[in-house]
Amino acid sequence: MALRSIILIISSVIFVNACMPVKQISSVRTDETLEIAQDVQIVNSPEAYYNYLQGYMDEQDGNLKEALKKYETALSFDEKSLFILSRVATLQAKLGQLESAIESMTKLIAVAPRPNPAIFLLAEMYFSAGDYEKSVETFNQLIEREPGSVKVYFNRGIALANLKRLGEAEESIWKGIKLDPDNPTGYVYLGDIYSEQGKTGKARKYYKKAIARKKNYEQPYLKMAAVYLKEKDYNNAERVYKEILEDVNPYSRDAAVQLMQLYAQDKKFDKAITVMERALEHNPRDFDLLFKLSYLYKEMKDYPKAIQKAVTVVAARPADTRMHAYLGYLYEEAGEYDNAEKEYLKVIEGDPSDIDAHIHLGFVLAKRGEKDSAIVYLKKAIELDPKRPNAYLILGMLYSQEKRFSNAKDLYLSAIESMPDSPDMHFNLGIVYDKLEMFDDMVREMEKTIELDPEHENALNYLGYSYADRGIKLDTAVELITKALGRNPDNGAYVDSLGWAYYKKGLIEPAFEQLKRASQLMPDDPTILEHLGDVYLEKNMRSEARSEWIKALELDIENEKLINKFIKTGFGEPGEEERLKIKYEEYIKKKSLQQPESESPVSQ
Repeated sequence: MALRSIILIISSVIFVNACMPVKQISSVRTDETLEIAQDVQIVNSPEAYYNYLQGYMDEQDGNLKEALKKYETALSFDEKSLFILSRVATLQAKLGQLESAIESMTKLIAVAPRPNPAIFLLAEMYFSAGDYEKSVETFNQLIEREPGSVKVYFNRGIALANLKRLGEAEESIWKGIKLDPDNPTGYVYLGDIYSEQGKTGKARKYYKKAIARKKNYEQPYLKMAAVYLKEKDYNNAERVYKEILEDVNPYSRDAAVQLMQLYAQDKKFDKAITVMERALEHNPRDFDLLFKLSYLYKEMKDYPKAIQKAVTVVAARPADTRMHAYLGYLYEEAGEYDNAEKEYLKVIEGDPSDIDAHIHLGFVLAKRGEKDSAIVYLKKAIELDPKRPNAYLILGMLYSQEKRFSNAKDLYLSAIESMPDSPDMHFNLGIVYDKLEMFDDMVREMEKTIELDPEHENALNYLGYSYADRGIKLDTAVELITKALGRNPDNGAYVDSLGWAYYKKGLIEPAFEQLKRASQLMPDDPTILEHLGDVYLEKNMRSEARSEWIKALELDIENEKLINKFIKTGFGEPGEEERLKIKYEEYIKKKSLQQPESESPVSQ
């Protein structure tokens, strides 16, 4: 069973929607809040000042939560400090505590000698909280106080657009444009509104107007490319992204990532890799880009390079279990099972409830022949989530390989209790019943599989071949196998099944035609070669039959049924054939060790 069906959840996603939403008002800016408190004494209390300094150092180190705690403590010692209050409001907004930020900003506005910047930030906070009505109301208050502010008209327009009051939105933005006709931002906002309405032609028109006013303004280029993507005009989107990187901003991360995605979606991985490598030249410590580069190499199945890049990311982010899982997967695909095991163990150490890591580790251990240990991890995965199909399928595969069919049967019955409508569980249970020679139970499970998934080609073929091999329900067998072939016409096993059904019906020429084709599609399948030999024998082409059977025995010397058939047909002992001599002698020796001396290794 291929483990590719297990989907690893990866921290970064290569393919994302490139289109930007209308919601474009910038986040809270620290320079605005600093302006609020100028000309005002910062703090009056030594305790407040001490805690403020502690908070400032935390903020500089990126520890925003700790910084906010210190600022709030400072404010408790000096409740009238506008400066500290502005820092509190700013960090609350940055940390997503918008209700608290709005409350703090409202207090600030009530006492600030110059409240306009605070009112503007309050309007932005309402916008970020999704309260567009309050945002518009607050911008309206600001317009009364500051009627010449271009950015207020622009941002009010975007808030109105989010309320679907598009006419008022355009009117507000145009007022801002009239105040400053050379400001490109208003044209970008108009483009956003039209893009959101699906009026892509008009959107591109206004993005071009913004570019005409400021050639090196990256945003309208990015948005115009996004419109082209929306229109599925990938050639023009590619052209714009390349223009950004060549003429506007060679360091543009957004343009590089979007261009890479375009190439990757078109399977042009070489070009995508080139774009990522150039982007990393500008910022070699951008580990998200490095992950994307690794992912591209993985898509090309260049696992050594994918691993090399991923190792660097993991070294920079040792606590990121998702990256360890991804690296483990790369090692697994590369056949480096020892390294894969180490990575999956790190995932489990960091998160003992990670089900995928248990499943992958079980698979890796099984590949290394450590089946008992593999079974332990797979059972644990099932315990963690009884509805995870892959854990059952891999564990069932291990049981079947060990010929522990009763264990496999119990496992799949348990799986069906948790997932009664899973076609794959019923299908695999049917196979196990077949191995246990419980034919009626096998038929019931295959029929249930087809009932749940009428297009389940494996079940259609399995049931059809089972009927054909027993020489029963041959018309039904042909019908089932033909349906499977409709789903997968070049599957050699299915073609063999149809040929065998024809053979059982006595239709020798159609059988010969299908089995000959099956042998071309799967030249190393011993069952197909045996079937083809049977048809040659039926056509009285003994030399050809003998040749196909010898090929089949080369691939499976332990096919006792074929050995007996070979001898009974008068072709002699298989060991007399030079090509089979050594393998046949080993087989006879193995059989003699398993049976009493009185019994012949091969039934005569």
